[in-house]
Amino acid sequence: MATPPPEPMPLILTDASLKISTDGTTAGLTELACLANHVELSPDVNITTVDTFCGSRDYPGTVKWSLLATIFQSFDPDATEEVLSAAVAAGPPCPFEIVGYKSQPVGPTNPSWSGNLIPQPYSPINGDAGDVSNVELEWSLDGEPVKSTTPGP
Repeated sequence: MATPPPEPMPLILTDASLKISTDGTTAGLTELACLANHVELSPDVNITTVDTFCGSRDYPGTVKWSLLATIFQSFDPDATEEVLSAAVAAGPPCPFEIVGYKSQPVGPTNPSWSGNLIPQPYSPINGDAGDVSNVELEWSLDGEPVKSTTPGP
């Protein structure tokens, strides 16, 4: 009798990595994981509807990718404000990388996604009295993110 395969483990985002470049190079990638509490790579598929005498049919069109992230504001060195303002000042392309488990090497069970962001102005202070200030990012990518299962910048 064959042994059943192990049950797949869900990714629980307690150890994720979010790196954004401060100088437009992969060498300038700076870790923001300890200030982030939401990260999402989101495809937006433009649907084209074709109406004929036989009915309507939807076709997938262009796909635009975005990085959505919630990052707690910090004015400390190498933290939120310094990284994001440098990315906006440097302009596109702005490299980024996301990994599910920052404490583990990138590999088949811990892939990374990377690409180039198009930095845009953001709200540097946002929140309620007595609450943490959040920076809500919704930055477009200049193409599809690249999934990698081998370590590297």
